[in-house]
Amino acid sequence: MRRKRIRKNANANAEIITFLVCTVMLFTLLFLSSGKTFESALTSFAAPHAQNTEIPKETSPVKVTLTPQETPTSDVSKSTGNITLNLSSRGEPTILIYHTHTLEAYTPTEKYPYTEHGGSWRTDDNTRNVVTVGELLAEQLRSYGFNVIHDITNHEPPKLSTAYERSLQTMESYKKKYPSLTMFIDLHRDATGEDNTDDFCIIDGEKTARVMFVVGTGKGATGTGFSQTPDFDSNYSYAASVTEYLRSVHPELVREIRVKTGRYNQHVSNCCMLIEIGHNMNTLEEALAAAKHVAAGIANLASYET
Repeated sequence: MRRKRIRKNANANAEIITFLVCTVMLFTLLFLSSGKTFESALTSFAAPHAQNTEIPKETSPVKVTLTPQETPTSDVSKSTGNITLNLSSRGEPTILIYHTHTLEAYTPTEKYPYTEHGGSWRTDDNTRNVVTVGELLAEQLRSYGFNVIHDITNHEPPKLSTAYERSLQTMESYKKKYPSLTMFIDLHRDATGEDNTDDFCIIDGEKTARVMFVVGTGKGATGTGFSQTPDFDSNYSYAASVTEYLRSVHPELVREIRVKTGRYNQHVSNCCMLIEIGHNMNTLEEALAAAKHVAAGIANLASYET
């Protein structure tokens, strides 16, 4: 009887050792095939939000075509009318989310601490900066049926002031590869003073960061303008429509649209959105809460074809 028990224990131990060896071998093969360093491979395993996402593994059979129903006005004091997204049955990606200022982060918390890199309230840990907010926005939009690409290229190096030049290259590269892309979302977080710590609203018991859209006229700081200027009317219309939706969710959820003389690469399409979700004195939790409502606001513009 004792020999049988010893034999059973030996067999069990051998099965455990075999399982561990196979697991290590599988991880090693995945690591070698990825071409990554061990550190980056470990990060990929532990923090999936930090990874670059092109076409999602389970692509949606939906195509989005943006069609303004009315010609909007450039008078920003007026309402800008009815906007819809017409969805039809195709699989091409139609929304690109990217980050010109990729390292922008929020006030660290016990749940989401980080080491600053690149300046105050900035980190290259993509599980703690605006990239994670962008990934949640992408996931939420996919749940509504949109086919979304989320690019996490760090456009800040070597100089923050020229980041828009590099994010433009990213936009144009994707547009060339996927002509179906129609909506371009440059996701940021805003900046404010250190005393502005209670700037949020409560929605369903959840602290939620406030949201703001920035629309560029392309006139430039000196008034000379760019050689290619944005379609201000169209870009403003989409921003105004989502702003109106967010205001209906909670009157303090959204700020007034900020119109600036910059271009912000909004000439690439007639639907380019620069969205500021929260600011540096908000927490990542508050920004993530807001991202869900932004996705719903964009989906609210959609009309589904049967």
